[in-house]
Amino acid sequence: MRRSLWLCAVSFAVLAVVAGAQMQHAPDGGTREMIQSIDVPTKAGAPFRAQVATSWKRRLEDGTETTIYNRRTIARDSMGRVFQERRVFRPDGNTRATIVNEMDYYDPSMKTTTVCHTLTRQCMVYHQNFAKAADDQPLPATQTFPNGVKITRESLGTNTIEDLQVTGMREIRTSGSSGDAEPTVKEFWYSPRLGMNLVVKRFEPRGGAEDFNVEKIDQTEPDASLFNLPRAYQVIDIPAPQAIAQH
Repeated sequence: MRRSLWLCAVSFAVLAVVAGAQMQHAPDGGTREMIQSIDVPTKAGAPFRAQVATSWKRRLEDGTETTIYNRRTIARDSMGRVFQERRVFRPDGNTRATIVNEMDYYDPSMKTTTVCHTLTRQCMVYHQNFAKAADDQPLPATQTFPNGVKITRESLGTNTIEDLQVTGMREIRTSGSSGDAEPTVKEFWYSPRLGMNLVVKRFEPRGGAEDFNVEKIDQTEPDASLFNLPRAYQVIDIPAPQAIAQH
């Protein structure tokens, strides 16, 4: 259920959903120094094209805060192939397009992830299994771990985002360490139709706040050219034993 997709300065993934007192959600990579965004799992028969709008509020060492943004294109065709742009963050990334520094292609039939870097004009082909859309296995409302960490999940009910029904969940993680007074709070709004989160909000004491919103959702079949590798790029095949596990 876990998968990380990397980006020079940013890697990406995510989660969602609830059902009464028991809850379920899609994969969540958590927050590190690099943030993890909306995860787009492979799912046949649920095509779409959309934009992910991201804001990242960072708490600096001197106590001040800064917010940076980007917007990127994501798409999935009826066969379950996935395309994702990766763009750099900028303070004005919410009002202007920022530089594309990576393009990712996932092909479930070939079991490959291809990562194309715009700086080197190279595409690295990794052979691996794919994360699929979240199943219906519920998560418990409360979990306590031996290290003292406690996770509490609560339903936020249902809502509609761009004509798609979504179910919401809030996840609160408290540490057994007395040094971490503030809990980690995550909120997810999950679309069963698309099998992915449309909204993810995270707050972590050391990582600031992150908001991810899937917008401008078009559920028609996306242009097939989106899933073609860029021309004039060198394609390098990475044999399976050398491929990065859970890339």
